[in-house]
Amino acid sequence: MKKKRCFAALLPCIMLWQTPVFGAEQEEMTPPEYRCTINNTDEDYESGDWKYGFTVEEEPLFDLKEGEKHVFLLCDGKYVDAPVLIAKDTAYVPLWVLINDMGFELREEGNGLLLVRGNQKLTVSSKDSTLDTSKMLPLRDVSEALGAEVTYMRKGVMPLDNPLISVDFRETVLTEEEALEKAKNILISCLKAQEEQGYIHVDTPVNPEITRKIAADIDSLHLSEEVMAGYYLFEGMEYLPYILVEKSTGEMYWKSGFGDAGHGSYMEGIWKIQEGDPELFGSGYYF
Repeated sequence: MKKKRCFAALLPCIMLWQTPVFGAEQEEMTPPEYRCTINNTDEDYESGDWKYGFTVEEEPLFDLKEGEKHVFLLCDGKYVDAPVLIAKDTAYVPLWVLINDMGFELREEGNGLLLVRGNQKLTVSSKDSTLDTSKMLPLRDVSEALGAEVTYMRKGVMPLDNPLISVDFRETVLTEEEALEKAKNILISCLKAQEEQGYIHVDTPVNPEITRKIAADIDSLHLSEEVMAGYYLFEGMEYLPYILVEKSTGEMYWKSGFGDAGHGSYMEGIWKIQEGDPELFGSGYYF
C-alpha cells in the first residue's frame, strides 16, 4: 500500500500556527539523535491512515500526522520542549522557555530586567514594569543579541520535511576543513572495518563493487549549502543524505531516510557514527 504525499506544499501551514514540539526531560536525551517511523497500530495501519512516531532514546514522544507540521527546536544540540509560533518568518517563544529550557537567566540590574546568557546581557524590561513570563519574544533577535548562532531550516534534517530551528551558543572548535577531514577519516575507518569483517549482517558478503562505490562517495564528501547552527553538514554519500559534525565537540552523526513517507518500511533518523563501525553502510548501500 502506498500513499503519495507532497510535504513541500504544506510548509505554509506553519505560518501563524502555535505548535507544541514535544515533552521530555532534556537532560536524559542524547542529542541530536532520533528515529521516526510508522506507528503501525491495528486500527490505522491497514487503512493507510498512518501516524508517524517520533522517538528520542527509547520512549516515543509524540505522533506526527499527515498534514500536521511541527517546528522542532534545538538549543546547543538538545531538543527543547517549547511552543513555537512562526509569524511572517519570525519565530517567537514564551519568555519561560528561554529561562526554563534554554539556559537564560532573568536578572534585576540598574533600572531594568535583563536576560543573561554567559557574559552577554540584554535589557527586556524596565524595573518598574511587570514582565509576564508568557510574553512571546523573537527567538532569533534575543538569541543572537546574547551571542548565539541561529538557523531556520525549512526541511531536510527533521522527519517528514518538518522545519528545524537550531540555536547554538557553543564555541566553534573545529574548522570546516578539520571537520571534513575528520568525517572522511572516520568513514574510511568504517569501510576498512567492513572489509576486514567480510560480511554485512552475517549472511551478506562484502561486495567489492559496492566497496568501491562507498570509497568514491567518501572522497566526494563536501559541505552542504544547507546551514545548521552548531553543526557542519556534509553531502556526497548517496545513501547517507547528511553527515553532521558538531563544531564544538567533533561528534559525528548521519541522517537516514528522506521526507517522503508513504510506505510501510518508512524510517528517518539521526544516528551517531562510531569510528570503525563495520555495519555503518549496510542499511543504505546493501539494503
